[in-house]
Amino acid sequence: MDGPDARGRYERALAEVEEMKRALREHALHVAEREKQLEEQRLDVARRQGSRRSTATTSTARSEELTRALGEAERREREAEKREREAEKREREAVQELALAKAERDQLDERERTIKQVERELAGLRVRLEQERARLGVPAEPDPAGDPEPEREPPPPTPLPQPPAEPDLEPAASATRRRTRGQ
Repeated sequence: MDGPDARGRYERALAEVEEMKRALREHALHVAEREKQLEEQRLDVARRQGSRRSTATTSTARSEELTRALGEAERREREAEKREREAEKREREAVQELALAKAERDQLDERERTIKQVERELAGLRVRLEQERARLGVPAEPDPAGDPEPEREPPPPTPLPQPPAEPDLEPAASATRRRTRGQ
């Protein structure tokens, strides 16, 4: 997880949250407008019922329609609130992820600073050691990566075994036969 990628995800999550909030605000306005319309219709129906009691079946149907419309508006509002909570949750997770990435980056930076400090200390010690050797007249140590120079001649190679002086030409038939088990 590196910083720029986490920041990009965080910014995308924030943009999504803002878009969801905007959509929720618009939806809430539409719901409020619809509720207002429905309330006006209800009042209109009530006024008409007050003047004419004969249309009871029409008002019941209209009342049921208003109730359904209000129920639908409430359902949509609940869904919008749920989406907003989910968006806020994603935003919190993105913030946490960004904080974690920053903490890891800080740890890596601190390790790098420590390594550089140790390298500087070692270089300083190496210089002091060389100065001390030069002051005492001690020759510098050979480079450990290079091949060491041999101090003496290598030993002579090992001689190869010599063949027998006379070959054994005795025929196989005259050789004594060995007895093995089972014969």
